[in-house]
Amino acid sequence: MSNREDIHHGRLIYTCNCGWLDLGHLKSSLRPHASARYLWQDILHERGLTVTGYQGKHFVGYKQSMSRTGISAEHFRTYWIKKGLSINEKQSIALSIFMEVSLGFEGVQERYSLFTNSGYSEEDLVSNLVGFYVEVLGINWATTCKPVSVKASQSVWDKAGPVGLRKNRSFKPNFHDCDECISKHGLVTPVFPPIFNSI
Repeated sequence: MSNREDIHHGRLIYTCNCGWLDLGHLKSSLRPHASARYLWQDILHERGLTVTGYQGKHFVGYKQSMSRTGISAEHFRTYWIKKGLSINEKQSIALSIFMEVSLGFEGVQERYSLFTNSGYSEEDLVSNLVGFYVEVLGINWATTCKPVSVKASQSVWDKAGPVGLRKNRSFKPNFHDCDECISKHGLVTPVFPPIFNSI
């Protein structure tokens, strides 16, 4: 669950082309079965579990989880993946798994709505998608998404309200008026970069 203080601490930022981004989602770790980086390495190098009777396939698991203020939630799925696929096919499969688990996890968080407004928070799915492309294609998110300053991000928050109150069930961003997008980046009309739809 993001709050206004996260802007000051450098975790949450408004961007002209990608809307709100939670930068914590863009920093992928190698935590087993729980990050875009680990999922991609599993699929790229076909290092999932092999089982007798399932020749030519490997077994991959992926999860998203959270634990905060005594509340924990997790969404975990497993998949059989064919070996010997092309790099493009592997990218597509990794993205499909990543998106499916992301949606499932947001649904899990939504069930805790009495305690948190994090489920389908405006920035979550978009941040996940951008983080995936950063990991798999090496996209420079700042150059592509065009972030604004802390002050400008706070101004957007103050005008539009908390991100957790505006639900976003898609992987496309919501945009808000931001003077700095024009003065700093020369963007009158924001456009979600097509690179994030290239896989």
